[in-house]
Amino acid sequence: MTPNPGTPERPLPAVEPLPQLGAGFDFSDPNGPYARFYLRSVHVAVLAFVAVVFVVVSYFPLWHTDVWGHLKYGRWMVENRTIPDREPFSPWWDGRVPFTQFYTLAHLAMCFVYDAGEAVAGGDEVSRMAGGVEALRFLHAFLTAARMAVLLLVFHRLSGSWAVALIGGVAVLFLSLSNLAVLRPQTFAELYFAVLLWPLSRAVLSWRAVVVVPVLMVMWANSHGSYLVGLGTMGVLLVGRALEVWLGGSGPWGDSGVRRLLLVLVLSGLAVAVFNPYGPELFRRTLALTTHKSLVEATGEWQPLRFEWGQGWHWVFMLSLVVVGLTHLVHPTGIPPVHLVLLVAFGLGVALQTRFVIWWAMLVPWVLVPRWAELRHLWPARLTPPTSTPTLRKTGFALLLTWAICMWSVPAGWLTSGEPMPLEQSVSVGTPWKLARQLRHPTDPDAVAYPELAEVLRKYYPGGSFTGTVMATPMQGDYLMWALAPDTPVTYAHMHLFHPDYWEELGKVSKGEPGWWEVMDKYRANLLVMEADYVELLRDQIRASPEWKVVLDESDDPAKPNPRTRQFIAVRLNPR
Repeated sequence: MTPNPGTPERPLPAVEPLPQLGAGFDFSDPNGPYARFYLRSVHVAVLAFVAVVFVVVSYFPLWHTDVWGHLKYGRWMVENRTIPDREPFSPWWDGRVPFTQFYTLAHLAMCFVYDAGEAVAGGDEVSRMAGGVEALRFLHAFLTAARMAVLLLVFHRLSGSWAVALIGGVAVLFLSLSNLAVLRPQTFAELYFAVLLWPLSRAVLSWRAVVVVPVLMVMWANSHGSYLVGLGTMGVLLVGRALEVWLGGSGPWGDSGVRRLLLVLVLSGLAVAVFNPYGPELFRRTLALTTHKSLVEATGEWQPLRFEWGQGWHWVFMLSLVVVGLTHLVHPTGIPPVHLVLLVAFGLGVALQTRFVIWWAMLVPWVLVPRWAELRHLWPARLTPPTSTPTLRKTGFALLLTWAICMWSVPAGWLTSGEPMPLEQSVSVGTPWKLARQLRHPTDPDAVAYPELAEVLRKYYPGGSFTGTVMATPMQGDYLMWALAPDTPVTYAHMHLFHPDYWEELGKVSKGEPGWWEVMDKYRANLLVMEADYVELLRDQIRASPEWKVVLDESDDPAKPNPRTRQFIAVRLNPR
């Protein structure tokens, strides 16, 4: 139908365009109102790095030592609402070594996290334990990722470059690989040390740091005995700074950096001495811990670094020394005396005690990062990548990428599936949790993991229930102490609480030395739980004895490549 030519057409009403988000704004303008939210490509890489660290650590199985015993003390403190003044789980503690609770805050934090995981998981005993384990693995991943995030902020403060800061973060990760896999109170201390490096990264401590650092040191002293490392770091920096000022021809006391360092060191020492359960006595007890004969002789990380042709962290340590030396040589002014003194002090610490690698891994990049940033400006322009433009688009991509990476983590798997990972996958294969469950519930068919043990208990033990003592190596005893003590006495891993005589007696058993049988009778030991590959002589004697039944022997088991997870379990046929 054609329109009537005599009728004028009405014009259509104008359609106003819909408002657009951010209309009129340039989301790449560094002076725009949203500029503070803009990220560069290097920022995306930094966030992804922290997220990857979180995801990788969340997959580490909960190791069977350095966790469960600490968790037990946390549970005791929650139930009794006090700090123990004696060993509450062992009948063999005789008071010759004063009981010192170095880990109060760490113990409580681990206990609260575990209990929260249990409550969320619900269900039966195994399900609740799986939830608690998953929560502890989340705590481990969170503390490690938080430490890396803090160190990246510290390195950026020192260098002014996120790219150089990221290199420093990778260096820390490489140097501390030996300490990443195990959750323990030391994990809290490592985060405290990273936080301490933040105020120490300024030429002169701020007045805010003078207040905050003593509070940090009190938290550290009530979480782990390594608080002396924090005090020692400030002390060495004080000496180095005074030496640097003196070499420059000035009096050290006239330097504000020296005065502030001295003030914060004194205030930190006083705060630690006051705010702990033992007062100034804590310092003496901590130093006594470092000379405990059993710790020094039997624990590898308390011994000097061994330099040999085989594998070991001495190669990583030597490589870091080479990097330090090269940086000092090629830098126009070299490493300043204050930092050289610090490196010498901690380098000697590593050589004398392997566990100093923990702190060395963070200190070396902390010293070198500002030098690397200055050397970066000396590179030829063609070797320097162009600086990317910050945009809101990169911010959105960074958020999406971080979210996508974190969705691969174990906690995210629990969140999406509604169930924690089974214990067979979430705890170390060396964890004797099935054995402990069978001992607690000997009449429950679902709890029987070792039929031969069940048969021996039914035939030789009153009511089919285990009686007597579980003699375990420190590593195997950690979980058994959590699960069984004090109802069933267990020898376990907290070596610093007992006199060396006690450990010498137990050492006779694990080594199968003359007199081991008398020690077994003295302790009424009716069950042995040890690492199979480390008790070869005892293992042979137990096998030849008609009074013992071998329940499990995983010596040289190819299914367990780590010998520290291979178990040897034997039960006495005539209980004492």
